[in-house]
Amino acid sequence: PHQRGGLAPADLYALMRWWHSLLSADPISLDPLCDLPYPPFVLSADLTQRSDNDYFDGHILALYLVSTGQFTHPVSRRQITREECAALDRYLLEHGLDAAQVEHVCVHCAAGTRIIRSPAITQLRAEAALVLQALFRGEGAGPGSRQPEPVPRWE
Repeated sequence: PHQRGGLAPADLYALMRWWHSLLSADPISLDPLCDLPYPPFVLSADLTQRSDNDYFDGHILALYLVSTGQFTHPVSRRQITREECAALDRYLLEHGLDAAQVEHVCVHCAAGTRIIRSPAITQLRAEAALVLQALFRGEGAGPGSRQPEPVPRWE
């Protein structure tokens, strides 16, 4: 039996999980991207061409950006735009991952040192750092278990 444009269910499933054929690893965690239960987030290292350095575990990337307060591409070091941060927030929601409020922290970090030290931003960054450290220590590690406690939303 075929569905949708003549594709068999197994073929449709394979198309829906395209990243399972990737051979590259997440540049931050070094975990294989093919093991993710959700698709990787695409953040171009070079805006003129695609590379293996464009794919990230979006959850790890969000935690990294928020915890460090450095909104540069982890590989190419190019500045990450507010729009890319907003896209990462949408990705997290779309895939049922905890919201890290990447755009919110990015805007406040770009606004200056005084705002970076606000209690709300300090708390978001500290919580992201704790979750990231726990993942690297292996506590709850593994793509299926990356569900840290929710981060409160600060306006």
